[in-house]
Amino acid sequence: MSNNYSENQNAQNNGKKVSTVKFFIDKHILCIIIIGLIGLGIRLYYLPFELPIIYDGVDYFSYAVVTSQQGHLPNGWGLTNNGWPIFLSIFFSSFNLENFLAFTHLQRYLSIVISVITIIPVYLLCNRFVEKKYALVGAALFTFDPRIITNSILGVTEAPFILLGTLSIFLFLSKNFRVVMISFFVLALFVMVRYEGILVVVPLLILYGVRNRKDRKLFIKIVLLVGIFIITIFPMSHARFEATGQESIIMPVINGGMYYVSTIVIQGVPDYDDPIYGSDSGESKLPLFMSLGLSSLIKYIGWILIPIFVFFVPIGFFIILKKRDFQTITIFLFSIIMLIPAFYAYGRGIEETRYLYIIFPILCIISSFTMKKISFKFKKENLIIVLIIIGIIFSSIIFLDYKKIDYEHEKQAYLIAKDITIIAKGINHYTPDSKWIQIAEISNSWPEIPLPKETNYNQSFEIKKISPNNYSSIEDYIKNSEEKGLTHIVVNGEDGNPKFLNNVFYNEKEYSYLIKKYDSLDHNYDIQIKLYEIDYTKFYNLND
Repeated sequence: MSNNYSENQNAQNNGKKVSTVKFFIDKHILCIIIIGLIGLGIRLYYLPFELPIIYDGVDYFSYAVVTSQQGHLPNGWGLTNNGWPIFLSIFFSSFNLENFLAFTHLQRYLSIVISVITIIPVYLLCNRFVEKKYALVGAALFTFDPRIITNSILGVTEAPFILLGTLSIFLFLSKNFRVVMISFFVLALFVMVRYEGILVVVPLLILYGVRNRKDRKLFIKIVLLVGIFIITIFPMSHARFEATGQESIIMPVINGGMYYVSTIVIQGVPDYDDPIYGSDSGESKLPLFMSLGLSSLIKYIGWILIPIFVFFVPIGFFIILKKRDFQTITIFLFSIIMLIPAFYAYGRGIEETRYLYIIFPILCIISSFTMKKISFKFKKENLIIVLIIIGIIFSSIIFLDYKKIDYEHEKQAYLIAKDITIIAKGINHYTPDSKWIQIAEISNSWPEIPLPKETNYNQSFEIKKISPNNYSSIEDYIKNSEEKGLTHIVVNGEDGNPKFLNNVFYNEKEYSYLIKKYDSLDHNYDIQIKLYEIDYTKFYNLND
């Protein structure tokens, strides 16, 4: 009798232990919420609250502001991939934000929220391949990937692009036709955010046709899918055509990548503005293009696996290769097609990892297979999953801290750029701090936004930035840049700038035709950036 009681008591105790360990894993919705909140907290921690957006974010910010101010798409401004800034303009119109930085932060916040929300379709997509507890690891891998975190803070197109791409694939894999119809609605939004998304539309239609080839209503269903896609995308395309006279989806592919490859790369027609394809050799540059594209693609795929995916993807890749079902074929085809724009960019010499972020959800699926295989080898499977998720979080934070920029330096560089844009009209690039010039000008002129004048794409900023590269002396640079609008020389003594500019920084007395107008040290900054006005009369007297 006592033995039976002891056995029952042990069973109850073991049950309590199991329920305690399994609580975190079995409460899947709670897990997703906790992972999402931690991911949100990490993003906000690394958000530079005193800095505005830069790089491509400036284009999207400006377009969104002008759209919200005018109440329609800006006439004559053919910004490619304007789906994201149009979405931003809705919020810009809804909030009465007088402060310039508040507007830029709103753009960052929306990007961050979208990035965190993406955990849901990533989890659901992983769950189509593995059990829920392993799908949680896939969702955690995406949420805490340091590159995804860093990119979400920039306020650019990758966050909504990944969200819509992941959601469209998840819905497309459903056997319910109504759900598949919704997937093509989402796919249209996906294309609006970045036009290269159009590349996956036809392959997905083909996949759907192959999967349902025995369906007597297949033709009607495909027509419906195409109709939903066109109806969704038509209003945006029509508004874009009315504003710019240009089609916004197909023509950028034809006039952009396809034209460049066929004309510049294959035919060998020189692009004098391109340092790689600017030579007038008359020979095809296709071998060079293929070599650059392939080598950089392999290099950067390897690079994005660090620090987290490198432990999961290699094993999971060989496991998932053994599965040859419709779902596996779909995600692999999607990945291959989405690597084409990355290959093109790398072939052009544009080396950035962000072109590969769209395949991160697929890497999460592959990694979840590894997690499943590993956990089977341990008795306390659920505990191992929790520990791995914790390890993912800590490894991400370590990587982010290692790559963390000097925010105080960037803040001062931005404030100095605001001073420079008030004084000068045309300057040289000065690495790395001239990246703040354009957004500094917008800040000074707020709420007025520079509009395109010379082209229908690029904004016409008052201050011109003229590249000093490909010049061997400051005399040649000044002579050839006067007509381009060069009025001042900016130097900071940083590596990466031409030697003749750094020589001005350290030996300014050698250049009597350069009149110092600004020194950041005189304004109590810790970093030193100098601004010199060019006295062209004295310059030509000395050089003639």
